[in-house]
Amino acid sequence: MIDASRITALINWLMAGAPPRQGIADLTAQLAKRLRAAGLPVDLLGLYQLLIHPEMPGRYTYWTEALGAQSMHGSRDELSRGTSWPGSPAEACLQTGRLVVHTHGSTPAYDDRPDSRNTQQLGYIQTIYTPLHSTWAMSNSVARYATKQPGGFTEQEVHALRLIQAPLARVVEAFILNEGTVAVLSTYVGRNAGSRVMAGNIRRGDAEVIPSIVLFADLKGFTRLSNALPAPQVIATLNVFYEAMETAIGANGGEILKFMGDGLLAIFPTPDDVSAQMAAANGALASLEEARATLDLAGRHDIQFRAALHLGDIHYGNIGSRARLDFTAIGPAVNLTARLLGVADELRAETVCSLPFHDLAPERTTLLGERAFKGFAGLHQVFGVPARRLNAA
Repeated sequence: MIDASRITALINWLMAGAPPRQGIADLTAQLAKRLRAAGLPVDLLGLYQLLIHPEMPGRYTYWTEALGAQSMHGSRDELSRGTSWPGSPAEACLQTGRLVVHTHGSTPAYDDRPDSRNTQQLGYIQTIYTPLHSTWAMSNSVARYATKQPGGFTEQEVHALRLIQAPLARVVEAFILNEGTVAVLSTYVGRNAGSRVMAGNIRRGDAEVIPSIVLFADLKGFTRLSNALPAPQVIATLNVFYEAMETAIGANGGEILKFMGDGLLAIFPTPDDVSAQMAAANGALASLEEARATLDLAGRHDIQFRAALHLGDIHYGNIGSRARLDFTAIGPAVNLTARLLGVADELRAETVCSLPFHDLAPERTTLLGERAFKGFAGLHQVFGVPARRLNAA
């Protein structure tokens, strides 16, 4: 029997933003438990969402008493040509914006699907899909309620599920918009900068000093490559290079701050602590080794790059005009690393580093000579880092 007061309390909870909002999985679990406490026979609760995400725009979060809350993500290819989404009752609900009722074994349009047969074998009698209409998000979402109750949901129970449609839609939309904003910012300006923007760090001139291992890298022979190949092929080559670098740098505690034509600027933040600086230096070296191993494994021997490493303080923050700001890194440490990269080709070295970096990993470096750098006084020692290839197999 439905407890009307609990349904009202549930609606009020959703209208208040479902506090405390810890994540979509927690929302799903809490919603299911509150529905069951109100007397609704919900044995499975699922939420389908289309996200603003460059790689995995589909997400299905579901709850059962046995498994708790789980999340699955789908690629664009899976959403368009996979076996779970196209032609499903959930897709029909999303496309039509109407309630879809699937009584298992009595709905020929869906019963022959492998996912529907599996649901029926698990003992579910009926599944109801309700559209969660969006106001600002790019697409509606869908709520899924499945029951093992003989005969399925009653009309009164379906009505109760319809009562929570609008407030649930607002909460789910808030999750989607927030996550989409973070994903887009992180994709275009980096994880750290994206977090800073979301935290309100958007005033021109806001900056901080970050001690870091600074890494510059660029492709060898890119001018010749870009002049000889069609633009789509050049872009594809850059994407392979950047993907290998981003994966390796992220896995070793670094972050790419800028893509610059055929090159990139990355940092490995480290406190003023020798052990931590040595760990950051080793992480930077490991990222270069892993990126080269990835390219070798992919058979992309045509993609060769050089790199320069330095230890120093970077000034990181908002720079620009009143109408157009950019998170960027400036300072002598950045400039010196850029100068080092410029002599890597001259010295025919894959990787070069400064004296401060050499001091953190002396066993990995060899003195190549001294150079004068524009804008810097005196001569600066330049060290090479002999290649140490990982086993690509």
